[in-house]
Amino acid sequence: MEENERQAARPQLRVVEAGKAYGRFTALDRVSFNAARGEFISVLGPSGCGKTTLLRVIAGLEPQTGGEIHIGGREVSRLPVSRRNVGIVFQSYALFPNLTAAQNVAYGLSGRTMDRARQARRVDELIELVGLTGHGRKYPAQLSGGQQQRVALARAMALSPDLLLLDEPLSALDAKVRVMLRGEIRRLQRRLGLTTIMVTHDQEEALTMADRILVMERGRVVQDGSPHEIYDRPATPFVASFIGSMNFIPDAQCVTGGTFRKGPLVLSAEDGRGLPPGAKATVAIRPEDVLLGVNGEAGANVVLGKVQGLEYRGAGYRLTLQLVLYGEERPLIEAEVSTETLRRLGLREDMVVSLTLPPERIRIYPATHGGHA
Repeated sequence: MEENERQAARPQLRVVEAGKAYGRFTALDRVSFNAARGEFISVLGPSGCGKTTLLRVIAGLEPQTGGEIHIGGREVSRLPVSRRNVGIVFQSYALFPNLTAAQNVAYGLSGRTMDRARQARRVDELIELVGLTGHGRKYPAQLSGGQQQRVALARAMALSPDLLLLDEPLSALDAKVRVMLRGEIRRLQRRLGLTTIMVTHDQEEALTMADRILVMERGRVVQDGSPHEIYDRPATPFVASFIGSMNFIPDAQCVTGGTFRKGPLVLSAEDGRGLPPGAKATVAIRPEDVLLGVNGEAGANVVLGKVQGLEYRGAGYRLTLQLVLYGEERPLIEAEVSTETLRRLGLREDMVVSLTLPPERIRIYPATHGGHA
């Protein structure tokens, strides 16, 4: 294999069993993953899960207490941030208020042997690249939040880094600007082929921007996969509840391969065919996968539900329904329906309807996974 082919095949980032402890508290517990050249990876999780610590360890802002970090084929585990050739964009922008936008971008070039004319051309290129032509002479206070974040992004890219690190870069912006800027960042990242690691707690951000998502819980990566894999086949109840919404029916018992009983409720699930009879599991299904029809329908996994509440969500409604069953077990199920479906079925509170829980859309979590989050 030729040298350029070897370089193309080599991961741009390798994190090997990275650990970080603060006294007795373990913030990172042997985290390992690779990032290919040009790949966009989102590290997603709730507050305190270790995602920001992981980013800081990769950047060299925090020394790890175990494992290795490799960037561009070099082990950088003991190198300071200045020698890792990474660009970092923080949530707070971290711009110098007494410098113009152009001067902030130029600051990223400080320390490099580059004449003034060449530096000015590079700054102009970056300012244009992030869509701020004509704003180079403005100070941060004269720019909107979105514009300030573009300046921070241009500064991070000034030295053509091997790795771009984004620490909750959009969380301080209002909703409309956030949606617009995440699309711009993604297009820019693809255009430049920059290997990018973004930390976020925003599910929508991760799902729309990333090639791959690492979901973290208590210092560990609990699932690593594409956005579709993470959403459609969440590995644990925690992932299922953190990414989107999920209905859980705990403590169901496997009757035969693929059939589960919880009190009077009996459901078939393709995902549970490998479980032995008697095994305990949590049955789960997303609200948008629950199908509603008129009372009286029949078929696999069809049950009756009484509408307990309707929540208007603009494009549709979120319904809360109590299953109509004999006995004490009457689980609550949430379903999402379009406005058209709600009108067509005439849905209203206290109405009894048919619910279909498609066997192919049900996820089964064996009792070893523990309860849902």
